[in-house]
Amino acid sequence: MANGGVIVTGPGVITVPALGKSFKLTESREDDVFDSVTQASGSVSAGTSLELFRDLGNKFLQHTNLKTPRRINAESEMALTRIGVHVAQAIGNTMVSDDDIIKILHTGTLTFKINDRLVTEGPLMKYQAGVGAAGQTNRTDTGVVTNGVASQAAAPNLLVPQPISDKDDLNGTVDFKNATWISGYTAPSLDGTNVISCLLHGIIKAPLGR
Repeated sequence: MANGGVIVTGPGVITVPALGKSFKLTESREDDVFDSVTQASGSVSAGTSLELFRDLGNKFLQHTNLKTPRRINAESEMALTRIGVHVAQAIGNTMVSDDDIIKILHTGTLTFKINDRLVTEGPLMKYQAGVGAAGQTNRTDTGVVTNGVASQAAAPNLLVPQPISDKDDLNGTVDFKNATWISGYTAPSLDGTNVISCLLHGIIKAPLGR
């Protein structure tokens, strides 16, 4: 049987065609490699570009799990099956405006490359991550907004899983471009600081003990 580009080839053994390898289940896990960037409050000028996977200083596990800029962990391999974008609904004790989340998802774009090879590009709203707090609230002047349905099953997979090794560079940018073709267009203005995370989901093969 196949699941997200993975084929079960025997008891406790799976094959990942994207990696061209078979290995024991104890050597692998289905998980995410992720990083986050921030956009300050106020008007977001056209041409603003936020670099993902590059700057890891002072970040902890809620914002990145990379140890080396642009690289997955040493001696690891990954079959990338899905790319998701999530705009944080809260930052510490600060609740994020649902207006901000919607503005970012509809004005920002993602470009993701492995080394110099383009994997995907498009508006942020295209990259459902299947995560987030969902439901309803009766609090005044607030709402609950996620990028698509907060369900892993609803998040679309890549047609062909993409192999990533510990020697490959992860290159991702969140860009805010102009839209002057729309009459009366103005750049988005954000109520507060926002955190935008990119989640690379897939099968990760790591050395035993990690």
